[in-house]
Amino acid sequence: MKKGFTTIEIFIVVIVMMILVGITGYQFMSSEKKARDVQRKSDINAVSKALRAYANDYGKFPGIDEKNGLDINKLWGKSFVDNGYVYLKQMPRENYYKDLSYCYSVGKSGKHAQLFTELENKNDSECLENFYSCSGRNYCYTEIIFLNKSNRW
Repeated sequence: MKKGFTTIEIFIVVIVMMILVGITGYQFMSSEKKARDVQRKSDINAVSKALRAYANDYGKFPGIDEKNGLDINKLWGKSFVDNGYVYLKQMPRENYYKDLSYCYSVGKSGKHAQLFTELENKNDSECLENFYSCSGRNYCYTEIIFLNKSNRW
């Protein structure tokens, strides 16, 4: 009587292991996407707080091309400073989507603003069927910031 495994038994074990590695790899990549999306939402929230502080000081959100040169869309990765006051030491920067950075838009009245980002996990409930446009690009996640608490445009 021979002891050992047959070729078919070894083949079945290898196939099962490959399936398990594939499932584990997929779950790991999915977790990485979700983690990057959580970071994006956190970044947008931090910028939102800095913009609210600015709006509390000036009575409106910063414009896109203000006379003093304050353009939020040019500050990603840099300091958000105005008149010597630091609103945010370093504005976040999109590190994964190199061609799709965060985006900022302000309403004509200056009483509301929007921050945009693209999420990798398209199954995220805040990304499903939502498409927002900012500076000619489409995004699936936005945070709207209002100057007053009435949350009206």
